[in-house]
Amino acid sequence: MSEQTIFNPTEVIMIQPRTSLTGSFIRMIPIGLLYVSSKLVKAGIRVHILDTRINYVSWQESLSRLINDNTRVIGITVMSGRSITESINISRFIKSQWPKINIVWGGPHPTFSPDDVLQEQSVDFIVRGYGAEPFYQLVMHLCSSDKNINLQDIPGLSWRNSPEKYTHNPVENRFEFIDYKDIPYDLIHDLSHYRYLDSGEMVFPVYSAMGCPYRCIFCSSPTQYAKFDKKWQPYPVEDVVGHIEMLKNKYGATFIYFIDDDSFVDLSNVENIIDKIKSAGLKIKLGFRGARIDEVARMEDGFITKLAEAGTNTVHIGVESGSDRILKLVNKGITVKDILEVNRKLARHKEIKVFYNFIVGFPTETIEETKMTRDLIMKLVHDNSSCCVIPLNKPRPLPGSELYSLAIRFGYKKPATLKEWSNYDVEAENYNPVWLTKKHNRFIRMMFISMYFIDNKIFKFNLSNDLRNILLKIIVLIYTPIARLRFKYGIYHFFIEGRIYSILNKFLPEYS
Repeated sequence: MSEQTIFNPTEVIMIQPRTSLTGSFIRMIPIGLLYVSSKLVKAGIRVHILDTRINYVSWQESLSRLINDNTRVIGITVMSGRSITESINISRFIKSQWPKINIVWGGPHPTFSPDDVLQEQSVDFIVRGYGAEPFYQLVMHLCSSDKNINLQDIPGLSWRNSPEKYTHNPVENRFEFIDYKDIPYDLIHDLSHYRYLDSGEMVFPVYSAMGCPYRCIFCSSPTQYAKFDKKWQPYPVEDVVGHIEMLKNKYGATFIYFIDDDSFVDLSNVENIIDKIKSAGLKIKLGFRGARIDEVARMEDGFITKLAEAGTNTVHIGVESGSDRILKLVNKGITVKDILEVNRKLARHKEIKVFYNFIVGFPTETIEETKMTRDLIMKLVHDNSSCCVIPLNKPRPLPGSELYSLAIRFGYKKPATLKEWSNYDVEAENYNPVWLTKKHNRFIRMMFISMYFIDNKIFKFNLSNDLRNILLKIIVLIYTPIARLRFKYGIYHFFIEGRIYSILNKFLPEYS
């Protein structure tokens, strides 16, 4: 498509909706929006990024300033949970003022449940799966004088033909690799808004690999990558290190956070990256989001030392459960014994902070098995002073996943409306799976909130001494003994803290 066929000038706005309370402490640049925008920017189309997590109370005003007569398309990235409510509000606001602008939703939720999204009349199109190429083609179709690109030919595109009839084009079953030199970081005009736990680090999320080869039943990856020839594929090592070097030299990056689904499928690939970082003389901190217990079990102490010497100070590891039966049920391929051994190994490397993730409340899981997870968490914190525990997740059955099929057998009914999907938020008080008893849900809620406090995580980071962080530290000092008492003995009665948390979750992000 030649530039002459584009209605000039054409402008596109990409929007990152607000998420949850946790998002007010860990706020990464909206890297997904930058990836999707990359081909448009390269083609000379003007793109704006609006992150409503910043100055939330005035997002309508900020959006109104961006929209003009040249605005043709607005894209929104959407996850299940609170993000849905925020995205609906944004979309309806746009349509009420500028009805001719095309609104396109992409991201995890539209990918797995497109019919629910198309119930929302303010949404015109959905891009499912990887979005840079499909979104570019859609903009070309909507904003060009000829129609060489047909809607039916755009991979992963969905739209509404009538109130009850939708078209879903098949997705392309391959990864979408974006050259780091084409990522339009300059669309983010003020990087100071983005932070990792107020640590003062200039953090940039980076991919070193795409995909995941494992088959955990609660994860979207086995469904998303089912027809891919390769379930996991790394970026060339030279590109990963070149990307890091560019971010450090051009944008002042001090911390690189690898946001791969799984970084350690091939340990030699990570070793090659850190060797290359060392040979390039790059002094920078590193964090890894995607790691598994069985992968760390394969690491020699020398390998972990090498990770630390390269700058690694953060690794997130999926543990999920303290019950061997549940671990087997969800296809984790590990045991509680494996978890404890890996934690003791990591305790020998205190320069690396380890964040453990957990999911409780699976179909067939008893409250006693949830208590096993509680006991495991206490043991991990006791054995490793550098470990932190992430507040619990509850399982969220995604259409097409094995968990979805299992949940159906135990009375689960998929949300009938898009609005109902907004309750699928780990921090929402009213997300209570049907197979869990009221007692079980209350016990999990107590665990979820207590896990913010039981490991002193707020004191394990060099947080800035602004008023908010000082107040947080005071709250933690006062409440930690109570949280530990509740957690250890399972005391969930008279849990007024849960209500306080819900209020904070509703209002605090607006002022972040």
